[in-house]
Amino acid sequence: MFQKVLIGYDGSKRAKAALRCAAAMAMDFNMKLTALWVREPLPRCSDLPSEVVAGKEAVNEYFDELCKEIKAVVKTHCLDIRCVARAGHPAKTIVQYADEGGYDLIVVGHSGHSELWGRLLGDTADRISDHAHCSVLIVKTVPKISEQTTSKNQNE
Repeated sequence: MFQKVLIGYDGSKRAKAALRCAAAMAMDFNMKLTALWVREPLPRCSDLPSEVVAGKEAVNEYFDELCKEIKAVVKTHCLDIRCVARAGHPAKTIVQYADEGGYDLIVVGHSGHSELWGRLLGDTADRISDHAHCSVLIVKTVPKISEQTTSKNQNE
């Protein structure tokens, strides 16, 4: 069974479904979870140095908010998760991170924030499944978690 799970997370509805699905599986199979947010690289040059600093601060604040959101979902399953941010192309970065980290499963939502562009150019999930060295679970819907499963873990 899978031991190390990497979740591609961008804060979209489908990413949240992937996170919930991974958390439910991890609860049953004692998996280690990592959530990876891939952001666009910051511009290398700017007219004013303060613009670069403000951009970095905004990115850090957004990442902190994503981490709080991720940890809140995982906490309901009595689990822990590691949150990581990287800059780059989403599919390429997720595949490389999974390979370098020895992950044996990548969990992603069917389509994230770029749903329209994904239909035209190919989804990030499609690219990940084509190039990943490990198994990939593409989550299309929000899983329904029974009250029995949640209360079972809270009692343990």
